[in-house]
Amino acid sequence: MDDQLEYGFGTAVFVLDHTAEKISPDEADRAFGEVTKENFWRMYQPVRDWADTKSQPQEDERGSMARPAEDEELDDVGGGG
Repeated sequence: MDDQLEYGFGTAVFVLDHTAEKISPDEADRAFGEVTKENFWRMYQPVRDWADTKSQPQEDERGSMARPAEDEELDDVGGGG
């Protein structure tokens, strides 16, 4: 793994998050120049597709953790006395 690639990715995520906290989408639409907005929309879908693909295994894992037990012996809810 290229350390600079990982560093650049982490920095990009940080900067995007920081920007989103500082300016609303409507304000950004009014304040940012046309080139900035065109670049954002040109890059948005490929980045979103990449992120969706990257997050799918985590979502699948979380979903399987949230499923109820299928074995009644494992589904102990307490209440015994």
